[in-house]
Amino acid sequence: MCTAISDVRGSHLFGRTLDLECSYGEGLVILPCRFPLKFLHGSPETRHFAMIGTAHIENGQPLFYDAMNEYGLCGAALNFPGYAKYAPYCEGKTNLASFEVLPRVLAECRSTDEAVKLLSGANITDEAFSKELPPTPLHWIFADRARCITVEPTVLGVIIYDNPCRTLTNAPSFPYHMTNLANYMNLTAMPPENTLCPDVSLSPYSRGMGAIGLPGDFSSASRFVRAAFVKHNTTGADGSNRISRFFHIMDTVGVPKGAVMTSEGAPVSTIYTSCADTESLTYYFTTYACRRIRAVRLDRSSAGSDMKVVSMDACEDILYNEEPVR
Repeated sequence: MCTAISDVRGSHLFGRTLDLECSYGEGLVILPCRFPLKFLHGSPETRHFAMIGTAHIENGQPLFYDAMNEYGLCGAALNFPGYAKYAPYCEGKTNLASFEVLPRVLAECRSTDEAVKLLSGANITDEAFSKELPPTPLHWIFADRARCITVEPTVLGVIIYDNPCRTLTNAPSFPYHMTNLANYMNLTAMPPENTLCPDVSLSPYSRGMGAIGLPGDFSSASRFVRAAFVKHNTTGADGSNRISRFFHIMDTVGVPKGAVMTSEGAPVSTIYTSCADTESLTYYFTTYACRRIRAVRLDRSSAGSDMKVVSMDACEDILYNEEPVR
């Protein structure tokens, strides 16, 4: 369970929620341009674009959940169970294991258009990172200010969709979500008009009635609709308000612990929420345990080779006002 959005009102902001039943020890990772990125096929890349994002570190390599590179290209990998179809290695093609798609694109591409060129005709393989880490069924969203795409591995190969909604959740496939969105074309942030029976005097008894029918559950289809509606109808984009607005949007698809349970009875929650500002190259995040927005900036001038990991662990930061009330 995850939701990702790209918002181009004001500066381009990109981020996601990670909704799972447990944390895998992820951290905020800063990857300088000379860090040796290893791929299953070919030599390690020792000269690539710098990037920043959230990743799980395994055997010294970052397994990114989402990230932004020094040119402001952003991407995220989201769970795609029951639909992702990987293929065996194919000679003559660009072969990428599922865990390599995100770092390979951000290491080499300056824009979404370049990502399309790299991934068109690519072969996403069924190879595992290790025996302990089998392939995870994934699809991807990539975005810059000019364009947003969804990339899905299918039985027909890798399909790349333009994503004008700049929103992605989980299964079913992206075309389903766009078709389903049409079921909610009538929703509005404005007070509703009486089209039911215009000759009868009816008036709204509450604010917000234009959005009656907006799905409130945590299914992927409902989160897609809710994220799209809220993103396209929120305001307040000046200065730091745009960062605050982004997190308020993501709050509408966040999962309180226990509101969703796995089939094994484990409670799901939003482990973290991210927001990458592609103008300032600043990566903002909150976690379930700490709602304070924290930020780390990517220094594109850094030419080192050492990966930096910033802990995302923190307790809730509550400001107590001890001043007497008068």
